[in-house]
Amino acid sequence: MQDTDTVSQVTFDRSDARSSIAETLVERMEETIRGSSLGPGHRLGTKEDLRRQFGVAPATLAEAIRVLRLRGVLDVRPGPGGGIFVAEQSPLVRLGHDMLQLGADGTSITHCLAVLDVLDQEVALDAAAHRTEQDVAELTELLERLRRTWPDPAESQRCNWDLHRRLALISPNVLLRTMYTRLVDYISGELGQAITAEDFRKGSADRLQVHVDLVDAVIRGDQRGAEAMALRHRGLTRPDR
Repeated sequence: MQDTDTVSQVTFDRSDARSSIAETLVERMEETIRGSSLGPGHRLGTKEDLRRQFGVAPATLAEAIRVLRLRGVLDVRPGPGGGIFVAEQSPLVRLGHDMLQLGADGTSITHCLAVLDVLDQEVALDAAAHRTEQDVAELTELLERLRRTWPDPAESQRCNWDLHRRLALISPNVLLRTMYTRLVDYISGELGQAITAEDFRKGSADRLQVHVDLVDAVIRGDQRGAEAMALRHRGLTRPDR
């Protein structure tokens, strides 16, 4: 008889990666909490209760609980009356979790790009104010790669997102950095095919030059110049423009 794990009617061969089974269990447990509107402090049961409920092996459940604890979704309390509880999440934890759920919510690329347009200005200001020698070296290399690959729409689009992501990583503002890079990851990964070569190449010469001028301003530490380039850049990546 084949040895399997099951998660609410979903069956997996043992040959499947354990992490994939645990990831599916994480999703099902989160769906249970959201779907039943379970509030902070609600007791889900013991580990054995949950193992039986979802029909999984102890190791699979342990991995799912570990992930959900790291995300701030679950608490584990020992002793009499203990068990697995819905965690009290801080607003920042909830924001981070919501950012991870962008794909599940069907967020459109137009909405993502609209938010990036707004955040670009703050990213540019922080990058110009806080860039280090290492940042300058890496931005210079990324810009050169963007120039080199510009004739290839697919490759230059990837380089474009790499450059924007790297600019955001300079910011000391953790919230800004996290929101921006999450959005870039979502757009470049999940929605990459939604931005066609034709969309990306609109105003091609101007689009390349604004990136050159933006990086140049950041390298010089020119905040006003970087902000001006971010404003000029605004809206250029929207497919509906």
